Amino acid sequence: MKDFVVVGIITKTHGLFGQVKIVPTTNIWGFLLKFKKLKLYDEARDEMYELDVEKITKGRKSLIVKFSGISDSENASKLVGLEIVVNVSELPKLKPNEFYYFEVLGIDVFDEAGNFVGKVEDVFWNGSNEVLVIRKDQEEMLFPMIRDYVIEFERGKRLKIKVPEWI
Repeated sequence: MKDFVVVGIITKTHGLFGQVKIVPTTNIWGFLLKFKKLKLYDEARDEMYELDVEKITKGRKSLIVKFSGISDSENASKLVGLEIVVNVSELPKLKPNEFYYFEVLGIDVFDEAGNFVGKVEDVFWNGSNEVLVIRKDQEEMLFPMIRDYVIEFERGKRLKIKVPEWI
């Protein structure tokens, strides 16, 4: 799993004919519509499977996928909980100001003076920008990932921020 990243989770079946609903776990996921095969990872068994995609459609916040060979909801239900993974090399290249969520999760955050602020524990979209959940011990800080407050960002390594006045 070293070279793979989770981009979605199969959350439930959809309909009677073997379709499943995939909820993305990353901010950029439209590229999945082009895949003819998807890799599914079973964390409990530490096994990876590759299934042929018969049909894939994009909803507002999810994908509906019909895999070849799965023709009813009973068989589709066996896929619920599995993760959709892609090789990092298959991810679309990003613009300089863009990032994938997995690139910030777990990284150390420092303020302008070099003081350790905490680690990024989660990322979410608030309707206008990404917000980082930064935790240090029992304290949690919500940080807007916007140009005004990001001083330096090294993908997958560290983030240097200007701490907003209200925090």
